[in-house]
Amino acid sequence: MDNQIQISELPCTTEDIERLEAMKCKAKRELRFAGIFIFVISVVLPFLPPKYSGSKSMLDIMSYPTAAAGIVTVLGVIFLWSIYYMLYGLSKDLKLKTKIAAQTYVTSVGAADYKGGKYGYFTAAGLPLSLGRLPVNDDEFGLLSKGDNVVVEYSKYGKKFLSWKKIQ
Repeated sequence: MDNQIQISELPCTTEDIERLEAMKCKAKRELRFAGIFIFVISVVLPFLPPKYSGSKSMLDIMSYPTAAAGIVTVLGVIFLWSIYYMLYGLSKDLKLKTKIAAQTYVTSVGAADYKGGKYGYFTAAGLPLSLGRLPVNDDEFGLLSKGDNVVVEYSKYGKKFLSWKKIQ
């Protein structure tokens, strides 16, 4: 067993591009929901009656419209950060069409129950933190063991998992 890590950059295949497009569509759908939620809160929040549970001096420190504007501003900044975090890497990957192929080794193999089903996974050395547990089919679960050499492919900028294969 050769426990070395080699990383190389490869062009994306059509399957990889389709997978990245699906990830981007899912991220856009989630962000659309979050954007609508923030919009509704920003419209409704200033019109809700304020409930003050404190002394009169608290009213002098900050008015209710100022507090509502502060909450909406914080939610807007979080929303813009999430757009950058979720879509920037995927968009750049789709534009440049490159992926990373990391030839590495398995550090652990495990299984867990998730939503009523068995979920097999493995972890490999030298991968980004976002790729902590990589999924394994039931057929392939018995074939992997600690120390096996594998090639893991993931997108370069978005760090999204694309595929893996075992090296004989």
